Amino acid sequence: MIEDSSLTQRAYVELRAGLVSCRLQPGERLNISQLQRRLGVSQAAVREALSRLTSEGLVIIERHSGFRAAPIFAMGYRELADACLTIEIPCLRRAIANGDLAWEGALLSTYHIASRMLQQVVAGEVSLDAYVAHREEFHRILFSACGNQWLISSWSMLYTQQLRFRHTFAELAQFECGLDAEYRKFLDVVMHRDADKAVELWTKNHDKVTAFIESNLGNHSGTVTDLKIAS
Repeated sequence: MIEDSSLTQRAYVELRAGLVSCRLQPGERLNISQLQRRLGVSQAAVREALSRLTSEGLVIIERHSGFRAAPIFAMGYRELADACLTIEIPCLRRAIANGDLAWEGALLSTYHIASRMLQQVVAGEVSLDAYVAHREEFHRILFSACGNQWLISSWSMLYTQQLRFRHTFAELAQFECGLDAEYRKFLDVVMHRDADKAVELWTKNHDKVTAFIESNLGNHSGTVTDLKIAS
Protein backbone atom coordinates (compact mmCIF):
# COMPACT_ATOMS: atom_id res chain seq x y z
CA MET A 1 0.00 0.00 0.00
CA ILE A 2 2.83 2.41 0.87
CA GLU A 3 4.57 1.53 -2.41
CA ASP A 4 1.36 2.17 -4.38
CA SER A 5 0.97 5.53 -2.69
CA SER A 6 4.57 6.43 -3.50
CA LEU A 7 4.12 5.52 -7.19
CA THR A 8 0.94 7.56 -7.39
CA GLN A 9 2.72 10.53 -5.83
CA ARG A 10 5.60 10.22 -8.29
CA ALA A 11 3.16 10.06 -11.20
CA TYR A 12 1.32 13.08 -9.82
CA VAL A 13 4.50 15.15 -9.43
CA GLU A 14 5.79 14.32 -12.91
CA LEU A 15 2.45 14.83 -14.62
CA ARG A 16 1.86 18.12 -12.79
CA ALA A 17 5.29 19.37 -13.90
CA GLY A 18 4.51 18.38 -17.48
CA LEU A 19 1.15 20.15 -17.42
CA VAL A 20 2.42 23.32 -15.77
CA SER A 21 5.38 23.56 -18.16
CA CYS A 22 3.10 22.81 -21.15
CA ARG A 23 5.29 19.90 -22.22
CA LEU A 24 1.93 18.17 -22.09
CA GLN A 25 0.27 20.57 -24.50
CA PRO A 26 -2.93 22.36 -23.43
CA GLY A 27 -5.88 20.46 -24.90
CA GLU A 28 -3.79 17.32 -25.53
CA ARG A 29 -5.52 13.97 -24.95
CA LEU A 30 -3.78 12.12 -22.13
CA ASN A 31 -3.47 8.43 -22.97
CA ILE A 32 -3.15 6.44 -19.76
CA SER A 33 -1.28 3.53 -21.38
CA GLN A 34 1.28 5.84 -22.98
CA LEU A 35 1.78 7.80 -19.77
CA GLN A 36 2.13 4.58 -17.79
CA ARG A 37 4.95 3.39 -20.05
CA ARG A 38 6.63 6.80 -20.04
CA LEU A 39 6.55 7.13 -16.26
CA GLY A 40 7.22 3.49 -15.44
CA VAL A 41 4.30 3.15 -13.04
CA SER A 42 1.00 1.29 -13.10
CA GLN A 43 -2.05 2.48 -15.02
CA ALA A 44 -3.85 2.71 -11.69
CA ALA A 45 -1.20 5.15 -10.41
CA VAL A 46 -1.54 7.30 -13.55
CA ARG A 47 -5.33 7.28 -13.35
CA GLU A 48 -5.27 8.30 -9.67
CA ALA A 49 -2.74 11.07 -10.37
CA LEU A 50 -4.84 12.43 -13.23
CA SER A 51 -7.91 12.36 -11.02
CA ARG A 52 -6.07 14.45 -8.44
CA LEU A 53 -5.00 16.90 -11.14
CA THR A 54 -8.60 17.44 -12.22
CA SER A 55 -9.25 19.00 -8.82
CA GLU A 56 -6.48 21.52 -9.54
CA GLY A 57 -7.97 22.43 -12.90
CA LEU A 58 -4.96 21.10 -14.81
CA VAL A 59 -6.80 18.12 -16.30
CA ILE A 60 -10.37 17.75 -17.53
CA ILE A 61 -12.44 14.62 -18.00
CA GLU A 62 -14.42 14.34 -21.21
CA ARG A 63 -17.26 11.89 -21.59
CA HIS A 64 -16.22 8.96 -23.81
CA SER A 65 -12.79 10.57 -24.34
CA GLY A 66 -11.06 10.14 -20.99
CA PHE A 67 -8.56 12.67 -19.68
CA ARG A 68 -7.28 15.75 -21.47
CA ALA A 69 -4.85 18.52 -20.49
CA ALA A 70 -6.92 21.58 -19.67
CA PRO A 71 -6.75 24.18 -22.46
CA ILE A 72 -5.34 27.66 -21.88
CA PHE A 73 -7.48 30.48 -23.24
CA ALA A 74 -5.98 33.82 -24.21
CA MET A 75 -9.16 35.69 -23.38
CA GLY A 76 -9.78 36.11 -19.70
CA TYR A 77 -6.20 36.00 -18.45
CA ARG A 78 -6.56 39.26 -16.53
CA GLU A 79 -9.65 37.86 -14.84
CA LEU A 80 -7.53 34.93 -13.63
CA ALA A 81 -4.64 37.18 -12.59
CA ASP A 82 -6.88 39.60 -10.70
CA ALA A 83 -8.64 36.74 -8.93
CA CYS A 84 -5.22 35.59 -7.77
CA LEU A 85 -4.35 39.11 -6.58
CA THR A 86 -7.61 39.30 -4.62
CA ILE A 87 -6.44 36.29 -2.60
CA GLU A 88 -2.80 37.39 -2.40
CA ILE A 89 -3.45 40.75 -0.72
CA PRO A 90 -5.01 39.38 2.50
CA CYS A 91 -2.45 36.54 2.48
CA LEU A 92 0.36 39.08 2.26
CA ARG A 93 -1.02 41.26 5.05
CA ARG A 94 -1.49 38.29 7.36
CA ALA A 95 1.96 36.88 6.56
CA ILE A 96 3.68 40.20 7.31
CA ALA A 97 1.83 40.38 10.63
CA ASN A 98 2.55 36.76 11.61
CA GLY A 99 5.94 35.90 10.08
CA ASP A 100 8.84 35.19 12.43
CA LEU A 101 12.61 35.41 11.96
CA ALA A 102 12.80 31.92 10.46
CA TRP A 103 10.21 33.02 7.89
CA GLU A 104 12.28 36.10 7.06
CA GLY A 105 15.39 33.98 6.57
CA ALA A 106 13.62 31.48 4.35
CA LEU A 107 12.12 34.30 2.30
CA LEU A 108 15.48 35.99 1.72
CA SER A 109 17.13 32.69 0.82
CA THR A 110 14.50 31.58 -1.68
CA TYR A 111 14.37 35.01 -3.29
CA HIS A 112 18.14 35.01 -3.76
CA ILE A 113 18.06 31.60 -5.42
CA ALA A 114 15.09 32.49 -7.64
CA SER A 115 16.63 35.78 -8.80
CA ARG A 116 19.97 34.12 -9.61
CA MET A 117 18.16 31.34 -11.42
CA LEU A 118 16.28 33.93 -13.48
CA GLN A 119 19.57 35.50 -14.55
CA GLN A 120 20.78 32.08 -15.68
CA VAL A 121 17.56 31.55 -17.66
CA VAL A 122 18.05 34.85 -19.49
CA ALA A 123 21.68 33.88 -20.17
CA GLY A 124 20.51 30.59 -21.65
CA GLU A 125 22.29 28.52 -18.99
CA VAL A 126 19.24 26.75 -17.50
CA SER A 127 15.67 26.04 -18.57
CA LEU A 128 12.75 28.20 -17.52
CA ASP A 129 11.38 25.26 -15.51
CA ALA A 130 14.04 25.73 -12.84
CA TYR A 131 13.23 29.40 -12.29
CA VAL A 132 9.48 28.85 -12.27
CA ALA A 133 9.88 26.17 -9.57
CA HIS A 134 11.98 28.46 -7.36
CA ARG A 135 9.62 31.39 -8.00
CA GLU A 136 6.71 29.25 -6.88
CA GLU A 137 8.64 28.26 -3.75
CA PHE A 138 9.27 31.93 -2.93
CA HIS A 139 5.56 32.67 -3.18
CA ARG A 140 4.64 29.66 -1.06
CA ILE A 141 7.03 30.72 1.67
CA LEU A 142 5.86 34.34 1.46
CA PHE A 143 2.24 33.34 2.08
CA SER A 144 2.99 30.41 4.42
CA ALA A 145 2.85 32.69 7.47
CA CYS A 146 -0.67 33.74 6.53
CA GLY A 147 -2.16 31.21 8.94
CA ASN A 148 -5.35 30.69 6.94
CA GLN A 149 -5.24 27.42 5.02
CA TRP A 150 -8.41 28.22 3.07
CA LEU A 151 -6.80 31.34 1.64
CA ILE A 152 -3.56 29.50 0.88
CA SER A 153 -5.41 26.63 -0.80
CA SER A 154 -7.43 29.04 -2.96
CA TRP A 155 -4.29 30.96 -3.91
CA SER A 156 -2.44 27.75 -4.81
CA MET A 157 -5.14 26.67 -7.26
CA LEU A 158 -5.20 30.05 -9.01
CA TYR A 159 -1.42 30.42 -9.05
CA THR A 160 -1.01 26.99 -10.63
CA GLN A 161 -3.16 28.13 -13.53
CA GLN A 162 -1.05 31.27 -13.91
CA LEU A 163 2.12 29.19 -14.05
CA ARG A 164 0.97 27.63 -17.32
CA PHE A 165 0.93 31.03 -19.02
CA ARG A 166 4.53 31.58 -17.90
CA HIS A 167 5.62 28.65 -20.04
CA THR A 168 3.92 29.72 -23.25
CA PHE A 169 6.59 32.25 -24.23
CA ALA A 170 10.22 32.91 -23.34
CA GLU A 171 10.15 36.73 -23.31
CA LEU A 172 8.62 36.92 -19.84
CA ALA A 173 11.91 35.84 -18.23
CA GLN A 174 13.74 38.78 -19.82
CA PHE A 175 10.97 41.16 -18.75
CA GLU A 176 10.96 39.98 -15.14
CA CYS A 177 14.73 40.21 -14.98
CA GLY A 178 14.27 43.93 -15.61
CA LEU A 179 11.98 44.17 -12.56
CA ASP A 180 14.68 43.01 -10.13
CA ALA A 181 15.02 46.42 -8.46
CA GLU A 182 11.27 46.59 -7.87
CA TYR A 183 11.19 43.08 -6.45
CA ARG A 184 14.09 43.81 -4.12
CA LYS A 185 12.38 46.99 -2.92
CA PHE A 186 9.26 44.93 -2.18
CA LEU A 187 11.30 42.42 -0.19
CA ASP A 188 12.95 45.20 1.82
CA VAL A 189 9.53 46.65 2.67
CA VAL A 190 8.32 43.22 3.81
CA MET A 191 11.37 42.90 6.09
CA HIS A 192 10.43 46.26 7.63
CA ARG A 193 6.85 44.97 8.12
CA ASP A 194 5.22 47.83 6.22
CA ALA A 195 2.10 46.01 5.01
CA ASP A 196 0.50 48.98 3.24
CA LYS A 197 3.62 49.74 1.20
CA ALA A 198 4.16 46.04 0.49
CA VAL A 199 0.62 45.71 -0.89
CA GLU A 200 1.13 48.83 -3.02
CA LEU A 201 4.37 47.49 -4.56
CA TRP A 202 2.96 43.98 -4.96
CA THR A 203 -0.04 45.36 -6.85
CA LYS A 204 2.11 47.54 -9.11
CA ASN A 205 4.36 44.62 -10.05
CA HIS A 206 1.32 42.42 -10.58
CA ASP A 207 -0.14 44.97 -13.00
CA LYS A 208 3.14 45.26 -14.93
CA VAL A 209 3.51 41.49 -15.40
CA THR A 210 -0.18 41.05 -16.24
CA ALA A 211 -0.02 43.80 -18.86
CA PHE A 212 3.10 42.21 -20.36
CA ILE A 213 1.49 38.77 -20.59
CA GLU A 214 -1.65 40.24 -22.12
CA SER A 215 0.40 42.10 -24.73
CA ASN A 216 2.14 38.84 -25.66
CA LEU A 217 -1.12 36.97 -25.88
CA GLY A 218 -2.02 39.65 -28.43
CA ASN A 219 -4.55 38.56 -30.99
CA HIS A 220 -4.87 34.98 -29.72
CA SER A 221 -8.60 34.84 -29.08
CA GLY A 222 -8.72 31.05 -28.63
CA THR A 223 -6.23 28.74 -26.97
CA VAL A 224 -2.61 29.82 -26.67
CA THR A 225 -1.01 26.53 -27.68
CA ASP A 226 0.48 28.19 -30.76
CA LEU A 227 2.53 30.67 -28.76
CA LYS A 228 6.26 30.12 -28.42
CA ILE A 229 6.96 27.58 -25.69
CA ALA A 230 9.83 28.58 -23.45
CA SER A 231 12.77 26.20 -23.45
